[in-house]
Amino acid sequence: MIGSVIFSTILLATVTYAQVPNRATVCTKAKNFGVTFYTPAEMQPILSCIEPQLYLNATDTETVISTGKSCVINNSASKAITALSLYSSFNSCTDLMALLDKLTEPFLTIAAVPINQSIKALENCKKTNTKTGTAKQNACINKMYGKGLAIVTKSLVNQYCTKLSKKMTATEWNCCKTYAVKVVNVKLYKCYNITK
Repeated sequence: MIGSVIFSTILLATVTYAQVPNRATVCTKAKNFGVTFYTPAEMQPILSCIEPQLYLNATDTETVISTGKSCVINNSASKAITALSLYSSFNSCTDLMALLDKLTEPFLTIAAVPINQSIKALENCKKTNTKTGTAKQNACINKMYGKGLAIVTKSLVNQYCTKLSKKMTATEWNCCKTYAVKVVNVKLYKCYNITK
C-alpha cells in the first residue's frame, strides 16, 4: 500500500504520446520519485488508457479508480506474473483491496489541494480550449498534468504517506512496508521508517 500510495500520488502530481507531452514528464517524475515496478515507457500506456475517463469526469472517483485498475491490468502483460505474485503475497498479511477501499477517502482528503487544482486546470481548459475531439482532450489532459507536476514533490508524497500511515493498523502498515520495497525505492521517503 505504501507503494500504491506513493505511486498514486506521483502519478497525480506524457510520436504517439507527443500530443500529451506532460504524460511522459509525469512518468519520468514517477520514476525519479522512486517507482521501480514500472519504467516510464510502461507507465505511459496506463495513463493514456485512463485519460478518456479523466477527461469525461475527473471527479467521478469510483469510475476513475475502476478504470485505472482495468488500465493497469490491460497494459501490464509483461508484469502480470510478478504482479499476481505480489498481490497474492500482500494478501497473505492483509487484504489489499479492502485496504485500498479504506484509504481512498482519507487519501482524497489529504491530497485535495493538488487533486482539485489539477481538476480545475482540466475543467478550465475544457471551457476555453477551442480545439475539438481528441485534440481538445489531449490539450486539456496536458494542462491537468502540468498543474499536478508543478505541485507534487517528494516532500509532499512523504507527507501524504505519513498521514496515511496513521490510518492503518500495525498489521496493515507492516504489510505495506514489507511489499513497498518491491515497487518503490522506499529509501527516498522518511515515512518508510515509521514503526508500529
